Amino acid sequence: MNTARSTALFDASSRYLAMGVSSGMRRAVTSPPLFFDRAEGPYYYDVDGNRLLDYTLAWGPLILGSNHPELNAAVTAAVRKSYTLGAQHPGEVAFAKLLVETLPGVDQVIFSNTGSEAVQAALRLARAATGRVKFVKFEGHYHGWLNNILVSYHESDEALGAPEAPRVVAACGGQPAAEFADTVTLPWNRFDLLEDLFATRGGEIAAVITEPVLANSGSIMPGEGFLKGMVDLCRSYGAVSIFDEVITGFRLALGGAREYFNVIPDLSVYAKALAGGFTLSAVAGSRRMFDVLRNGATIHAGTYNGSTVNLAAGLATVRILGANPLAFRQMHGHGYAIRQAIESAAACRGIPACISGAGTVFNVHFGVLSPPAHYRELKKTDMALYNRFRAGMLEEGIQLLPDGRWYVGLTHGDEELNLVCAAIRSVVAEL
Repeated sequence: MNTARSTALFDASSRYLAMGVSSGMRRAVTSPPLFFDRAEGPYYYDVDGNRLLDYTLAWGPLILGSNHPELNAAVTAAVRKSYTLGAQHPGEVAFAKLLVETLPGVDQVIFSNTGSEAVQAALRLARAATGRVKFVKFEGHYHGWLNNILVSYHESDEALGAPEAPRVVAACGGQPAAEFADTVTLPWNRFDLLEDLFATRGGEIAAVITEPVLANSGSIMPGEGFLKGMVDLCRSYGAVSIFDEVITGFRLALGGAREYFNVIPDLSVYAKALAGGFTLSAVAGSRRMFDVLRNGATIHAGTYNGSTVNLAAGLATVRILGANPLAFRQMHGHGYAIRQAIESAAACRGIPACISGAGTVFNVHFGVLSPPAHYRELKKTDMALYNRFRAGMLEEGIQLLPDGRWYVGLTHGDEELNLVCAAIRSVVAEL
């Protein structure tokens, strides 16, 4: 690949923009970081003229792809009426109503802008409702970059300590221990450890938050009965169960993980695919969970909450997904076809490999034959081999994320499936 202009732009950017990129995680995607000119459907076009078939979907949001005509029309109409109002408008009512009608077990919603914001709003609701302050998050799960929750994310087993008595580990510098003093961590899919924690400290726990599929660390699936057990356990002890559906929402199914797993938590958090690439997040749940806002026990605020343009994008995205009865069958089918192509090609070459997740979001694991059950097992995978595979795929014109994760959207069709499967066979043959 020719990367001359991307290299020059990165050199220039590094003089003016800290790290040379706008999110630290993007530096690991390619070297040099590629700079893009435009995107169309499932394709990115970089400043050097390379066309890349994209399976990053901007780290998940582009469920409809780029430059979707109906989404464009909705946003264009909205921006001609207002940018943002800092006040109420009919779009709030329309989109909130659509979400309540779409998401199982949801009575009401509130809007924010990012997943990190919405997670904090959900925790505040839980704490105000229960009068407790401690909450449980699981190792390897990502719920945003704020100090109280960016802990025990991608750490060594030694740092995490024994599974039965895990340590809470800050993910980076600048995180005072006092800010995560009320955060409790556990290995995921260990329901026995969660039961033990509630048996001894249940009266202290305000909430338990989980990714329903551990998409941020290997797309690990929940164990049989784990999600329902977690929700039931929370209710037994008066704690709030929270699904972080920033990734799984409107991706696993139109109703997200609630529909896909048929489990209804107290609260769910949505972002990414919610607005098809525009900045929007939401917290959704039963009406009683928002009583603490109505009675003034706590607040939810934000200048850009309910932005007219972003809500128009969300309304259009969910309507487009809901209008196509085959949308999720198509997306999952595409993803499972890719999974089969990778596993088949690897098996033919004697390369141990397995894949975990669903069809619309999954992770490729080289070097192991069984999908990991929790974050600590994820580290057994051969990421060096995956990075060789990813580099080969980039040379074939396929853009992938650096952690083994793939995103599939409605924009990926048969032509793209043929292209990616041919690239897979070619690259795996060279491994």
